[in-house]
Amino acid sequence: MEGKIWRSQRAAAGALLCAGTVFFAGCGAGNGTGQSEETEQSEMPESDTETGRAEDTKDSAEVENAGHDRQDGNGETEADAVSAERAQELWQARIRHYYGGILSQVMAAWQLPDMELGTGTANDSLDAEEMAKNCFAVADVDQDGREELLVRWTTTITAGEIEAVYDYNPVSGEVKREFVAYPALTYYDNGIIKAEWSHNQVPPAEFWPCTFYRYDAESDSYVELGSLRAWDDGIEGWELPDGLDVDGDGTVYEIQKAGEEYQAYEGFHFSKAEVDEWLGGFMEGAKELAIEYLPMKHESFEDFTPAYLKMLAEEAGKGRTDTGADLGLLILKEDHFLDVAQNLLSEKYGVALEQPDPDFEEWTVGKKDGKELFSFEALNAGSIGYRGEKLEDVTIFGIYPGISVDGAWEKLKAYGFYASSYPEVENCLVTGDGFGNISIWFSAEDNVVTDITVRPYCAFAG
Repeated sequence: MEGKIWRSQRAAAGALLCAGTVFFAGCGAGNGTGQSEETEQSEMPESDTETGRAEDTKDSAEVENAGHDRQDGNGETEADAVSAERAQELWQARIRHYYGGILSQVMAAWQLPDMELGTGTANDSLDAEEMAKNCFAVADVDQDGREELLVRWTTTITAGEIEAVYDYNPVSGEVKREFVAYPALTYYDNGIIKAEWSHNQVPPAEFWPCTFYRYDAESDSYVELGSLRAWDDGIEGWELPDGLDVDGDGTVYEIQKAGEEYQAYEGFHFSKAEVDEWLGGFMEGAKELAIEYLPMKHESFEDFTPAYLKMLAEEAGKGRTDTGADLGLLILKEDHFLDVAQNLLSEKYGVALEQPDPDFEEWTVGKKDGKELFSFEALNAGSIGYRGEKLEDVTIFGIYPGISVDGAWEKLKAYGFYASSYPEVENCLVTGDGFGNISIWFSAEDNVVTDITVRPYCAFAG
């Protein structure tokens, strides 16, 4: 009976933890990120601090041993170089983890951080094959040293087709849309975007009209430079007025610079040489960036979140000697983590496994000396429960029944956890709302943890 009560309590918490709700004003869903805007700005920088502490500890040790490390001509040791490289890897992994949250929301709810995406279908839905016709890329297109997320959405009417560029700053916890336009874009290594128009407006010309934009670091966005159109002679009803085609090549151009008053057809008086001069002012020497776009499907970004969480786990585990008995880490390492956890507990710690309810085969409990300490539920991606008292060195992401609440929060933050956006559930933490994340919930009495539940998590599942 006790096991059934515990199961119902955990099921109620699990319903809140994995309700499949789309958060349009929060963690990764609300702003399309997979991390809550509120918690991302308040909790995640603290997680950064935890990571920083690990790095600081490592750096301190390296300073003490600096005399034993080989230095280059600038006085930099090999250890310094490794530390800097590791910090850069963590930085990039965290950014991609965040973008994984945005992509999860795109696939599940047709939402970007600041806009809805049309499907162009009567039932407002897309199957997996249709969804994969959309695509994305992760690349440093503005050349600021930090990768941006490019989302190209084409499975809708022409007027709804877009390509958007988002930038996530892991220091401020802010995500910003730098640019959006019809998805016919060319990116250059000098921060320029050439955006072709969705239609070749009149007057008729073989040259396709386009607008040029340049990245502005101060505003972290692209600003318009101007547009370019052409008018070809010899088309019936659209012959060029006398005197316009000064170089005699049969084409005149319109250069509409940003901020200038539009002159309608009076603007068509530029020659090819004048166009080249104008373009040379901001395009000379620029090279097109080779952007690799991937189909919009989970397989395309399924490594983003696990890679980040595993890197955090490596940093958080550097000072631990009990990681081999950490049931939470099994979720990161093992495809069949429930089986592995049960085998570990039964073979190494003598935990007896039972199925107390014959009508619920997905439910297993683990007992030691007659005490029910563990539970395993093989539903909704699976979950592990740990309650009552600590068994030797067994933990879940470093926490266990008996640890203080403050101590539990500090340890979990080191593994990338932060407060979930569910105000109804106290001591509920997640690593993100996108595919591939983890949630953990624990109850406490007198500031001491009593009951822990951990499971894979996605806010869009269910």
